[in-house]
Amino acid sequence: MNANLRNTRRTPVRPRGFSLIELMVALLVGLIVVAAAGGIFISNKRTYNATETLGRIQENGRVAFELMAREIREAGGTVCGKNIPVANVLKDTAAFDYSWGDGIRGHDGNQAIAVAPFGTAAGQRVAGTDAFEYRGMADAGVTVSKHVPASATIFTNTTDHGFEVGDILLICDYSQATIFQMSGPNAGGTLQVVHNTGNSQTPGNSCKALSFPVDPDCASKPKDGKQYADNAVVAKFASGVWYIGNNGRGGRSLYRRNLLNPPEEVTEGVQDMQLTYLVPGTSSYVPAASVASTAWREVNAVQIELDLVGVAGVQSANEIRGTDGAALSRQLSHVVTLRNRTP
Repeated sequence: MNANLRNTRRTPVRPRGFSLIELMVALLVGLIVVAAAGGIFISNKRTYNATETLGRIQENGRVAFELMAREIREAGGTVCGKNIPVANVLKDTAAFDYSWGDGIRGHDGNQAIAVAPFGTAAGQRVAGTDAFEYRGMADAGVTVSKHVPASATIFTNTTDHGFEVGDILLICDYSQATIFQMSGPNAGGTLQVVHNTGNSQTPGNSCKALSFPVDPDCASKPKDGKQYADNAVVAKFASGVWYIGNNGRGGRSLYRRNLLNPPEEVTEGVQDMQLTYLVPGTSSYVPAASVASTAWREVNAVQIELDLVGVAGVQSANEIRGTDGAALSRQLSHVVTLRNRTP
């Protein structure tokens, strides 16, 4: 009996592991899965980078168009009326953007601007890119409560006007406008805006008379001149130039220079700007060189074309490139009408 029991016992089976072939098959399957997942991840990352880059390009273009359009629309205009005569009593009427002139004036890529010279340094203009100058009222201004020409004093209806000594201002009513420099408030306080001569400001006023036309003898023969009535408007004089400049980081940006202040970088990634202008009586937009010098005051619309390129920020230089290896770019176009010159 015992012998039979011993004979019926089975030898225990030892546990077996993977064979080499099974292990290789498992590794191959795992590599295939990882490769597929990695490919999907890389594809999604590229799609995200492209979407993010294009979004930033669109945003840079929107900022550029919005800010330029705001000033182009107001070029040559006042809140007091269209085509009113403008007197300029500043000593140096040829100083940067102090002349009222045409409201807007364009410069082709080969036309120099003294205040935005061509060059390779940061803030200097890129050769071959267009630019334009503008002039107008900076805002709606404040109301005049009284004007005393004899003391060269303008009284405003609020102390919260933001005017400071040395500011270039513009005052207007329905009949005319005058550009002058604020020489200071009198002892009466900040309700007063003074436009006297003999101050140390630059460029200073040639005379205190605000009449149009400006009397060439007003400096040697002082006169009281024009008295602006109650409810006239006084505001800051807006003037400047827009151009494409080197940003000092190896790229290009849209720049704006206002009066005699240093250039300001507005938005990066703007490689080129081309401008064309519409003059009444013509059927198409033309470059600046085709606009007669006497016709700038008649230009009623500007077409802006911007070439924008993706700029590495939080992304690397490789992450903003397309399938061809070049940085993603777009060309955007926008037309702006001058509000003061619409029928």
